[in-house]
Amino acid sequence: MLMVNDIGNDACKLLGLTPISVIVGRNGSGKSQFLRGMSGVLTPGANYFVRYISPERAGTFRREAGVDDAIRNSPTWLQDTRMKNQVSNFKAASASLLNRVERTFLLRVQNDPKVRASDATFQNAQLSKINRLLTNIEIVAGDQFTMRTLDGVEVVADNISSGESEAIALATEILDFINSLTPERFNVLLLDEPDVHMHPDLQARFARFLIDELLELKPEMAPRTAVVIATHSTPMICELATSDQCSVGTKYFGKNTVTQRPIAENLRKVSPFFGHPLSKSLSDDTLLIVEGEDDERVWQQAGRTAEGRIHLYPCLATTVNQQAELEKFCSDWLGALYDKPLAISLRDGDGKIETLDDIGPVRRFRLACYEAENLLLTDQCLQILGCEWADFCEKAEVWLAANKEDKRSALVSALIKAEDRLRHVKLKSIRDVICRIADSGKPWEFVVGRAIGLYALPDFPVPKFSLADFIGHDALALLLA
Repeated sequence: MLMVNDIGNDACKLLGLTPISVIVGRNGSGKSQFLRGMSGVLTPGANYFVRYISPERAGTFRREAGVDDAIRNSPTWLQDTRMKNQVSNFKAASASLLNRVERTFLLRVQNDPKVRASDATFQNAQLSKINRLLTNIEIVAGDQFTMRTLDGVEVVADNISSGESEAIALATEILDFINSLTPERFNVLLLDEPDVHMHPDLQARFARFLIDELLELKPEMAPRTAVVIATHSTPMICELATSDQCSVGTKYFGKNTVTQRPIAENLRKVSPFFGHPLSKSLSDDTLLIVEGEDDERVWQQAGRTAEGRIHLYPCLATTVNQQAELEKFCSDWLGALYDKPLAISLRDGDGKIETLDDIGPVRRFRLACYEAENLLLTDQCLQILGCEWADFCEKAEVWLAANKEDKRSALVSALIKAEDRLRHVKLKSIRDVICRIADSGKPWEFVVGRAIGLYALPDFPVPKFSLADFIGHDALALLLA
């Protein structure tokens, strides 16, 4: 529960505040004016820390000396400039904030033994969150941040797409806001139309990024932090609606008060499937129900890598029970809506080998391995990681020699000795170690998703320990049809 339920005053008031408060309303109803007014109402009080993100975010995501100096020398410069509708150097300021996010993380590593012991780096702990949003590029840490294609070709900031530029800037703003939270005050982030320039799928991914960041807040900070979002975006609202921390309020013309309402449970169930404007009714994509956010990111990456050859819309079930409910829900509704109804449900193997019966138009499969993390050990994924199995085993021996006291060493040792690469064993605890052993800084979901996406392309080799063996031949044939 939030420590504050209502914020503002008679000039600008929001009632029923929740950790994620979405404000909708017609063009001209005054949503942006309301958020700017809220920023002005709350900022003078010593009880609030407020960050307002304006709707027009112009410029290039590249540091500028003048902007760096302004942020460093004036505590109010950032907020003052963003009270305007048009901010010409918004993304230059965001680029400066990314350096601040890095410095904050490095100080945490220096001062917190637990963080040091986790082998976390800024690349895999922070930048990877931003990179999961992106389609064709990634940000790489170094003396300076650089942007590269997935094939390693450097890209100048001026040449990235407007949607990806928006995602990078906004994700950076959120990370910096999270780092700036203070336990002495109530913290409010005001996001004005974050969906601008983003493709609907990217809007949904950004919403999930925001949900995940709030879920990671320390227990003492969660009740002191709220995000208020003004948006027209159906996919963003529907993704945010999957969180039980979300509410929706309507801004009416001439009214100074917005009242938030809880999200109805039936909207939470429907939104992942039919709230997306580019769903099956328009794009002919097949609904794919997956078990967990990691699997969702795997298949999103697979679709981006496959260059249009994978026609799936991944939908998230957070538990096995919810997956069963959604399978039934899809079975009931798809036949009523479409001439050729089809959905696919892909569950974790969890050590089980028995097949699942279909439910109407919903084709149900289990992974032919324990869970998606096991796919990292297929030859295709090892190829993405840059080594073959024999090379991986040699590198693992080096890692084991240097990490004898690591509690994960027993599982790594068992892995390289196993004839089946521990196909039916839970490997979640060493998934990041596997990538580290292979000298890769890429998130494991990216590796698996890219391997699946390349599998859908012509002439991709099929080795002995293949994705088809670990996913299931029948399942993969339908998924890539």
